[in-house]
Amino acid sequence: MAAAKSHAGRKIRGMGCHEAYQLAMHTLDQYRGTIVACRYFSPPILARPESLATLKARFCDALARVVLAQPHLQTGIIGENSKNPAFVRLDRLDLRNHVQWITLDDSSHFQQMYLETMQAQLDSRYENLSTQPGWRVVVLHEIGAESIEVLYVWNHPHHDGSSGKIFHQYLLRYLNETTSQDKEPIVEVSEDSDRWILDLPDPSDKLPPNPEIPTSWPVSPGFVLSELWKGLKPEWIFPPGNMHARWAPIQASPYQTRFRNFTVDTHLVMKLVGACRLHHTTLTGLVQALCLVSLSTALQDVSGFASRTPYDLRHILPSNTKQYPWLQPKESMCNYVSVVDHEFDPKLVDTIRSHMPAMSSDSKLLSADVMDVVWSVSARVRREIQARLDSGTRNDMIGIMKLCPDWNSQQQSEMRRMRYLSWLVTNLGVLDGESSTTVGKEEAWSLRRAELILSAETPSAALSVSIMTVKGREMCVTCSWQDCVVDAELGERLMGDLERWLTDIGS
Repeated sequence: MAAAKSHAGRKIRGMGCHEAYQLAMHTLDQYRGTIVACRYFSPPILARPESLATLKARFCDALARVVLAQPHLQTGIIGENSKNPAFVRLDRLDLRNHVQWITLDDSSHFQQMYLETMQAQLDSRYENLSTQPGWRVVVLHEIGAESIEVLYVWNHPHHDGSSGKIFHQYLLRYLNETTSQDKEPIVEVSEDSDRWILDLPDPSDKLPPNPEIPTSWPVSPGFVLSELWKGLKPEWIFPPGNMHARWAPIQASPYQTRFRNFTVDTHLVMKLVGACRLHHTTLTGLVQALCLVSLSTALQDVSGFASRTPYDLRHILPSNTKQYPWLQPKESMCNYVSVVDHEFDPKLVDTIRSHMPAMSSDSKLLSADVMDVVWSVSARVRREIQARLDSGTRNDMIGIMKLCPDWNSQQQSEMRRMRYLSWLVTNLGVLDGESSTTVGKEEAWSLRRAELILSAETPSAALSVSIMTVKGREMCVTCSWQDCVVDAELGERLMGDLERWLTDIGS
């Protein structure tokens, strides 16, 4: 049976500044997608080969419940080439347009298939924006195996990275609820069934608002002038400073994301967290500092660096406001994210190099002198992030982004400027892989591995380092970059350094 088409309905609301910024990047092919991939373990009875149909049915039914619980998974987008894009209502959603189930007969090619699928999804664009919500789910399943890999992939105008974490929290909850409560299925996934199609409720009254709406974003005159001057000053008169990423010029094509990943064992994660607390920092701060050390030694001609840390606005946005009494930002999939930038001047970079002379690509373990610098930088990054959080909504980048009248024009101009950021580090924190269900452990679903990966963002950070951890289990670290802009050898060297140094610090 062919997949059903929906039709763009009436406008629900215009996009906020961050949503419109993300849509402009997709429209101009500057960014394609984000993935949060999790490894789910099903109840043993569903792992049997003869239970495949039941496994698919349970999964798709739980997914349908997530869609109905999260309005941003139900909306289309119009006006992507205009100054005023908007979300529109869709009357129905056909899961066949959004779910791909890949079954393998044996494990010999499973890891290769996982990496190839990640690569394909990172480089895939979203079409039919006005009639199909911008998200996909890919399931990799080995017949008879006790686990499945679930890749949740999305178009960033719909929601942020933390929403990918919320998606999996909801999916795990509904998988266990459908197992324990024997609910009537919402969808049927037999090949000839038309119940793949969800009739969607009107999300107008429950679509989470963009962050500018539920609270104010005051900005001081000095902050406004500083940020506008930084973004608009003519570079031919005022050349970029030492911190700009001259080593990675912005280019639109070829657009292809490359990535590498590694995992850190549970016991090492616990020791790393303990070491970070001892030195008044966090894993995010530590990885920021280690990236600085690695790139300072790899890029000997670069005099300074700038990096970025995205952070979750859900910690400061209000809940249950008078205008939105139902709003719970920490439960809502939406674009509730902002950023804080860090600069590392030539003096600091020279200090690092003086302690690490002529290091090869097989960088050795860090000396005590270098570790002193690492912990100092880590603590500084943590203070900068905390200061930003302590300021709440005052002098946040959201307050500046509100002033942009046309994000397509703004992002086109960004392509003509010198790249500022050498790297970013984004950490989605810890995901609880055990559901608070009444089902016995033997009958419950759980997840034991989680990984975040970003596609290349052509005008932004040259290297994107992502961190995600499942509670009480391993931590996944991933790095992605644009092919032909960042040399693969540099990306691999950075990841080799991070893996080696994190293992050493946690040992």
